[in-house]
Amino acid sequence: MHKITSVINVLFGTTARKYPFFFVLKTLRMLISAASPFIPLFISPLIVDEIVGDRDIKRLVTLAALLIVSEITLQVLGDLCSNYINRYSTRIERYFNILIGRHVMELDFQLTEDKEALEQIEKATTGMDWYSGGVNGVSDQFFGFLANMLQAAGFITLLTIYAPILLLVMVVCTMFNALLSIKCNKIGIEAFSKLSKVNRLFGYFGWNIVDPRYAKDIRLYDAKEMMVDSWRENTAKSNSHWKWQGDTCYPYNFAMETLGIARSLFAIFYVALLAIRKVIGVGTFTQLIAAEGGLNNAIGGMVGNVTELIKRCNYAYEYVVFMNYPETLPKGTRPVEKKPHEIEFRHVSFSYPKTDRKILDDVSIKILPGEHLSIVGLNGAGKTTFIKLLCRLYDPTEGEILLDGTDIREYDYAQYMEQFAPVFQDFKLFAFSVKENIAFNDDDADITALTDRVGLHDFVEGLDKGADTNIFKFFDEEGVEPSGGEQQKIAIARALHKDAPVVILDEPTAALDPIAEYEIYRQFNSLVGGRSAFYISHRLSSCQFCDRIAVFSGGRIAEYGTHAELEKIEGGIYAEMFEAQAKYYKN
Repeated sequence: MHKITSVINVLFGTTARKYPFFFVLKTLRMLISAASPFIPLFISPLIVDEIVGDRDIKRLVTLAALLIVSEITLQVLGDLCSNYINRYSTRIERYFNILIGRHVMELDFQLTEDKEALEQIEKATTGMDWYSGGVNGVSDQFFGFLANMLQAAGFITLLTIYAPILLLVMVVCTMFNALLSIKCNKIGIEAFSKLSKVNRLFGYFGWNIVDPRYAKDIRLYDAKEMMVDSWRENTAKSNSHWKWQGDTCYPYNFAMETLGIARSLFAIFYVALLAIRKVIGVGTFTQLIAAEGGLNNAIGGMVGNVTELIKRCNYAYEYVVFMNYPETLPKGTRPVEKKPHEIEFRHVSFSYPKTDRKILDDVSIKILPGEHLSIVGLNGAGKTTFIKLLCRLYDPTEGEILLDGTDIREYDYAQYMEQFAPVFQDFKLFAFSVKENIAFNDDDADITALTDRVGLHDFVEGLDKGADTNIFKFFDEEGVEPSGGEQQKIAIARALHKDAPVVILDEPTAALDPIAEYEIYRQFNSLVGGRSAFYISHRLSSCQFCDRIAVFSGGRIAEYGTHAELEKIEGGIYAEMFEAQAKYYKN
């Protein structure tokens, strides 16, 4: 019951605030649906009695016209309501997709790397899609129940007057049907809980086969068969889940069909017996047969509505769970001033969630305002994790990170994030224009100076629409496909446009040619200016542009100092790495 009330409160409340007229249409259609069977139920017996009685043509024509006009009127009104409801349901479905997408973007970053959270996103998406039908699917069952309840009340009143024994038999049959439906409903919910992981894998392999981003690797490494085989394997698993659900529910469905046939046969014989004994007339006979069928449909509809509502709400409840997914990072309220900061790691250790391996182990370092720090080390030494902690994508397992002497957990999270402008190694550009990728919503921004500073002048000038040219061809056939180096420069320009006090460059020149790389190094101080900068690079020649160098090894800062100081340490990690790279240029 908790799930049903939660889903109805959240889904209906959200929809009512955005599209209130949707429920006005639903209510109107429900009343039309409830009234529809009673027009022929009361008029048709009068027509039958007139045919077998006085046969007054005028009265027969009047009754027939009343029946036809009433049914046509209700049909037209119902169709109009359904037409507008369908329009609204499309908007509502898209609106909830936007809400899910927005919440995915607002989740704490570490949840995007958490298996349980990823599965919950899948459950929320599929649960609000074809499993529950979303708001329209849930509300159909809710208002359908109300319509069937009103119909059942009318039919029960009629049967109570003329055929109470038939009513009793129908109630008993309905109770058995309800129990069988509940069994099928539980099986469906159990199947859904097992399908979320299978669907995620099914979607991963199915979509990646046709995703153009993987086209080169699939072809050059002959990965087609591996992808197709994996897709087939997960398709078979998905099919087996559906088969299990169908096979398990079959006996219950067969029993419900058999019970329905037996009840209908009893109704026909019982009402016929009343007519033969002249307890009721011919018109009432047809009325009771129609009422029996109508009550059966109404009660069956109510049972179906309830069980389907329970099932759909169980599916849609995954959306409620996702939208209330607990935060992993505590959020402070202390304001952060946008200015140069002193940053300190104090005895910081970190292990990724659900692992015991320490990626960082007792790291302590202080970076002064405006200082440029180069971070070097072998792969897996903890460099990128250090940056993730600094940006508060994760919190330390032990120790604390201080900004101007205050634990960063005390600061307002959004304001704290405003202090950093990172260019990660796996940065992403979007299928928007060059300008939008740099300035995002800042429509008034003049990015010309930025693109010139990072070496994109010729690139932008060569585009038909300049900086307003779309990147990639996903939505625009005239979109441009920048090279890896050009994309990296756009990402650097994006970081500089943010004008944050701290700039982070994680392998910022990995895709650049040597000349372009040299230009970035040469302009490093002018690009970064007086802001603090964290610079991760495997090319140690770039470290000379920084004030200090931190050498990471085994999750610790093994060496710390200037380039000149570290180069002189005999047998030092930095000295050996620098010499190993330098000899290729010397030779």
